[in-house]
Amino acid sequence: MKEKDYLLETCKHCGNKGLLKIVANYKQPYDEIEDYSVVFSSDTTWLLLECPVCNGISLYKTYTDDTMVIPNGYELDVSMEYPGSKYDFQNVPKSILESYQAVIKTSKVDLSICLIAVRRVLEKICKERGSKEKTLDAMLKEMVNIHILPETLDQCSFLIRKLGNSGAHGDDIDILQSDILELIDFIETILYYIYELPVKIARMNNKYSLKLENKTDTDKKTLE
Repeated sequence: MKEKDYLLETCKHCGNKGLLKIVANYKQPYDEIEDYSVVFSSDTTWLLLECPVCNGISLYKTYTDDTMVIPNGYELDVSMEYPGSKYDFQNVPKSILESYQAVIKTSKVDLSICLIAVRRVLEKICKERGSKEKTLDAMLKEMVNIHILPETLDQCSFLIRKLGNSGAHGDDIDILQSDILELIDFIETILYYIYELPVKIARMNNKYSLKLENKTDTDKKTLE
């Protein structure tokens, strides 16, 4: 095995971190010319990677240009272009994020285990939000009652809970890989709604010095 034929990366299809095989390599140089002289140069390299665990294909990119000079050469900007993440979870608590990552890792390995992992993410969210209820069903109802979850996402949670119970109890359910992907999409939406969206809204409010009016203030203005 030649080292140059592999890249140490995390496969976003299955969560495996290891040596992904480089199955294609394309370098894309660019020169900006002015008055017959090169005034700016850049290099973009595209790598097509194959995961040895799930055989998923990923597209990896490296980029550098004249503005990225460092003492020993050039700095590289690297990114996994495909598959991309729908959300960038920066504000999800570490324990919950690790449980979510376990969902991704098991989604291509064992669907029953994946269902249990998805259910566990829901339980951790409810507990992190302060729920003291004993069952997940009661926890989710509490989350809706105190407006942490809207009713629409409560329906997503209901599906996750029911299918997660089936996985935990070893029920023989005929679930497809595409259904698992739908459940992952549900749990990602819930994570985004609870942990990421409020931060983004607050950042925008602070940027423009806006203050969200409460319902009482709005009602008073309407009456005036």
